[in-house]
Amino acid sequence: MKINLILLFTLFTQFGFTQSFEVPLNHIVVRETFGDLDADGIDEHILVCNTDKSENESVGFKRILYILKVDQKGKELLWKKNETILWDSKDCGMGFDLLQDPLVGLEIKRNTLIIKHKRLNNSRRTEDLKQIFRFQNNNWYLIGSTYRYADTCNFDDTYDINFSTNQVIITKITHDCQENEYQKDSYSKNTYSFNFQKIKMDDYKPTEIEIKPNLFVIY
Repeated sequence: MKINLILLFTLFTQFGFTQSFEVPLNHIVVRETFGDLDADGIDEHILVCNTDKSENESVGFKRILYILKVDQKGKELLWKKNETILWDSKDCGMGFDLLQDPLVGLEIKRNTLIIKHKRLNNSRRTEDLKQIFRFQNNNWYLIGSTYRYADTCNFDDTYDINFSTNQVIITKITHDCQENEYQKDSYSKNTYSFNFQKIKMDDYKPTEIEIKPNLFVIY
């Protein structure tokens, strides 16, 4: 038992799990989830918090992501804090519904953290972004991204990137709406290879790159 406690203390110290956590006074928890992110059989606690800071009133408050470890006594310790990957609280585009939240998904699956956002450009056009993060090589990395840009009666483009295999799957659909009926005009699905740089969570920023002449992908 003594050896196990020493090992646990060593692991928590090595990865920086020594800072106890309490929600800051100027934060409001707006979303949370639990799940095992490091395959140790113990669930981590994920928090999304609104701050009281705002660069633009139209997009709402800045948000912060907290990833917390839980020790054997049930005490929560700060593992990761990130201020860059979450959209602002009202950054959902046109905002036809003033109560709409751009964060539409937060879950842990297969030891990865999955975050989903959605934005309305107008009454028909939407943007969806799903990001998958994994803790590996002593840091948090973006390992997958799916960006979808769609217009109800025109196009539906999806860019699915696997940063581990350096593959991109691009799906393009064109369609039309006639007399309230959906009609698909064309469909294509192609896979491409591209040598992506490794992207750490804290280094992520929205990016558009050209993987082939006149062929761009967004993540």
